[in-house]
Amino acid sequence: MTMQWVSVDALRKTVGFEDLIEPVGQVFQEFSAGLAESGLVAMFPGATQELGDVYVKTGSIRGHAVYIVKVSPWFAINSAQGRSQGGFIAVFDALTGYTHAILAEEHYLSDIRTAAAGALAARALAPATMRTAAVFGTGVQAFWQPRALYRERHFEELLIWGRDPRKVEELIERLAPHLPGVRIRSESSLETAVLSADVLLTTTSTRAPLIRGEWLRPGQHITAIGADDATKCELDAQCFLRADRLIVDSVEAAKANGDIYRHLSSGSITLERVHGEIGDVLSGHLKGRTDANEITIAKFIGLGVQDLAAAETSLSMLGQ
Repeated sequence: MTMQWVSVDALRKTVGFEDLIEPVGQVFQEFSAGLAESGLVAMFPGATQELGDVYVKTGSIRGHAVYIVKVSPWFAINSAQGRSQGGFIAVFDALTGYTHAILAEEHYLSDIRTAAAGALAARALAPATMRTAAVFGTGVQAFWQPRALYRERHFEELLIWGRDPRKVEELIERLAPHLPGVRIRSESSLETAVLSADVLLTTTSTRAPLIRGEWLRPGQHITAIGADDATKCELDAQCFLRADRLIVDSVEAAKANGDIYRHLSSGSITLERVHGEIGDVLSGHLKGRTDANEITIAKFIGLGVQDLAAAETSLSMLGQ
């Protein structure tokens, strides 16, 4: 068997986040149906965790022709210097174990499969009509998540909150061509941004909660994707206590990572606050938003089966 090598340039030219929405939705359903395995190992090679991490994720689903192992590093020095992160997805034949392809994605597929998950969260849980969205953070997902939301729910205004005003302005410039007709502006007050928005998109790496539940109002939705390991937390416990519907990508992953892990560990919430997984919502086994006045939260950690969907779709679109 000849192994294929696929460059990040080929992936960028061929695959967009829109191409991954339905495939990611399908693997979410298969995961929640108990057909998948999705493992995670986190490494912190630097002197402190803040300097960088490496996630090794696996994804396999019964009945699929391939399985994957992804090595996904994120290092602060690359972010500070405007360089792409490294990383690749190795694709293996599920029958023989032979290496089928190496996708040198440099985090690109990881980024757009996360955007695809955000679009699915919006489809299932965001209010049917909305005027204002707010994104918290100025990194990669602060660029992708508003685009994913806009694909499912058009909005008129986007507020951007970030600690660095220069990065906020750069993000506004980058997003403008992708959100036609949307007024995009900075908002320096966390509370004002929360109070003003119909949908909140949290994309930060903060280790202390930014969003307070006391600021939330009926009808809002939050897609929270920044806190993806055991050290990070974007939403305080009151957010989860006020939520009428809390949906995760994986109950087991949520128990061990991010906001839910933090508040379970402190005893501020119980696991009963989690209503279920997005895969069960998408399959119709569980309801998404049922009332215009509900407060809903999608708390996603990120699963290896999403990377499997991204790899399968990419190879299919590339004819490999």
